[in-house]
Amino acid sequence: MGAVTRKYQELAECIVTESYVYAATDIVKGGPVKRVKVQRSLWDTGASVSLISVRVAKVLGLESIGKSGVSGYNEGVDVKNTYLVHLGLPTGDIVTNIMAMEFDSDEYDVVIGMDVICKGDYAITNQNAKTTFSFRIPSEDEIDFMG
Repeated sequence: MGAVTRKYQELAECIVTESYVYAATDIVKGGPVKRVKVQRSLWDTGASVSLISVRVAKVLGLESIGKSGVSGYNEGVDVKNTYLVHLGLPTGDIVTNIMAMEFDSDEYDVVIGMDVICKGDYAITNQNAKTTFSFRIPSEDEIDFMG
């Protein structure tokens, strides 16, 4: 039930925030919860699911819950491991039980996809050639520039 706003001093090429990735644990069993703080999480409205890097999966000691095929801008379909994780957003909220797909990247450790973005309200404005990104969860109201 929080919100985040990031203001850029120019037009942003991409939206990047910090986040946390938690190993999904059985709450009944208890015990310590493993987590990793990620400095560079990319918000991607073109990704239908969220992604975590191979590095984050290894640091958390995650075990794959399955495999999923992904097709992107290149030809063919890649089959990647999937993991059950909780994702801590810069709003202070934790989105639980996300089936995140593994990916290789030197630039980002998390891609926040539409499976998470659609749980809240997402807005980008570019007044005076300066990008402002805002996100709140849960969704509170319709944002309608025509109404």
